[in-house]
Amino acid sequence: MHFVMIFLDGFGLGEEKNNPIVAARTPFIDELLGGHYLWGKQRRIKTGHVFLTPLDTSLDVAGIPQSATGQTTLWTGVNAAKSLGFHLSAHPNEELTEIIREKSIFKQLADQGKKVTFANTFTRSYNQLVAAGKKRHSASTLSALAGGVRLRTIDDLLQGQGVYQDMTNIILREQEPDIPLISPYVAGQNLGRLALNYDFTLYEFFQTDVCGHKMDWEKAIAIVEQIDQFLEGFMSVVQSEDVVWLLISDHGNIEDFTVHGHTQNPVPALGWSNRPIKWPQWERLEDVTPGIIKMIIPNKNMNNT
Repeated sequence: MHFVMIFLDGFGLGEEKNNPIVAARTPFIDELLGGHYLWGKQRRIKTGHVFLTPLDTSLDVAGIPQSATGQTTLWTGVNAAKSLGFHLSAHPNEELTEIIREKSIFKQLADQGKKVTFANTFTRSYNQLVAAGKKRHSASTLSALAGGVRLRTIDDLLQGQGVYQDMTNIILREQEPDIPLISPYVAGQNLGRLALNYDFTLYEFFQTDVCGHKMDWEKAIAIVEQIDQFLEGFMSVVQSEDVVWLLISDHGNIEDFTVHGHTQNPVPALGWSNRPIKWPQWERLEDVTPGIIKMIIPNKNMNNT
């Protein structure tokens, strides 16, 4: 099995009104779900190949869900907000970094001999900026590094062996104008071909959260439609392969334009497999990593708590 996690930062299941996910045209996702159904706090769908359930992002801690604690929880199975006693935004602090070093999904799988990779491409200056203290590793990057994953470079991107965080390279071209612009569909194909070489692949897209914070309605619709095209391209490569993929988030944001910033909405766990499988009983963010590991290594005994 090749398991692929497609992570959309700040992408929740909101109400029908004031929701760019509903306003967007998403023919590919609609076909998967049997309708325009990627909204609704209690939305649940289960067919032979498709699985959709809402996940609680509160982590049993009062306040608005945030990225550092939500992502650490998602990629370790440890309730990071409960460990700290509060929700933490942006980048993990030292306590969360230590949790990631010990419990990262990349590390847990790599320790069992599984091939793991982080599909995102990093700029040429990334390592120097981190070394100079001008940039900090995100939870996703820390998780990958904890599993011994090599960070992908511009050379990988140019060979179709990586995907930039914006999918199309349009933001990357502001720094490196010689990098070719590609369509979301082609970016999805690149992810699909890459993932077939690994047991577990993560791709992170955070423009959803950026756009949600900026409250740009038209841009938000365009981003959701871009995601739909990306998934279609990805599926054009993997649909006949032994692939399971999961689209997921850490907290809501873009789905509710009546709220400026993160929401308390649940997030989707939208999964697909090319054959009928038994999906885990996911209800909360901390359920995800243990569930994925049991899918990839069915006899693995999890002790994450």
